Amino acid sequence: MPDGLRLTVLGSGSCELRRQRSSPSYLLMAGGNAFLLDMGQGAWRALTRQGVSPAMLKGVFLSHHHLDHIGDLLPLLFALNYDPLMHETARITLFGHPGLAKVLEGLAGVFGSWARPPRENLRTVWLEHGERSELDGLQILAGAASHIETSLAYRLGFGGLSLVYLGDSEYDPSLAELARGAELVVAHCAASDERPKPGHLGPTQAGRLAAEAGAKALLLSHFYREVDPLQAVAAAGKVFDGRVLAAEDGMCLDLEPAAGAKLHKS
Repeated sequence: MPDGLRLTVLGSGSCELRRQRSSPSYLLMAGGNAFLLDMGQGAWRALTRQGVSPAMLKGVFLSHHHLDHIGDLLPLLFALNYDPLMHETARITLFGHPGLAKVLEGLAGVFGSWARPPRENLRTVWLEHGERSELDGLQILAGAASHIETSLAYRLGFGGLSLVYLGDSEYDPSLAELARGAELVVAHCAASDERPKPGHLGPTQAGRLAAEAGAKALLLSHFYREVDPLQAVAAAGKVFDGRVLAAEDGMCLDLEPAAGAKLHKS
């Protein structure tokens, strides 16, 4: 593992139940520390296949509370109570919009103490748009994502490198500013240019956003069956002259100052 940033795609799909693509989730390694970006269903199994124990996680970043992004939240809450390894050793910080506090309260209201882990196991940090935080050397800036009320985008920096995770969002000039000069922008390309989807980016919009940001590389993800990843890459590449990649489950990228993102082969 390099001293910089490495992103592993745990889930590149959507709410659709598919063998090839799990729901959105990404492992970010920063200087040896592990962080999770969203936790769609299948995240924990995919994480352990990468040789990372969930108990090693330092932080989890939630973009919003649609089920394909938090499907594995309840198993985490349960495990922090009753999995001996997680209960004894896990010290995780959960980041999200303040509105997500109601989601945690609702789960505890249904499942009681099973879904209410000890505070020493799970700390919550609620961020408004424009607020900053820091965890184990990872610099965090929250941005406004145009999707639902509880949506956030994140700019995550470490060792002079930056990754911007848009989550689900429509095109917004403020997101280009959030992604200014980033080595990698992770954009959820849930729509095609021919069939726009409200609350999501199409490939040309994602490419335009990356170009306006002056980003070095763009990763398209969150694919529905109707979106052809190769066509999406080609469309984004017509308006963005940086590297464009289509996410696949298990893909691993090392962030680099010059190239933006380089495929890592284990």
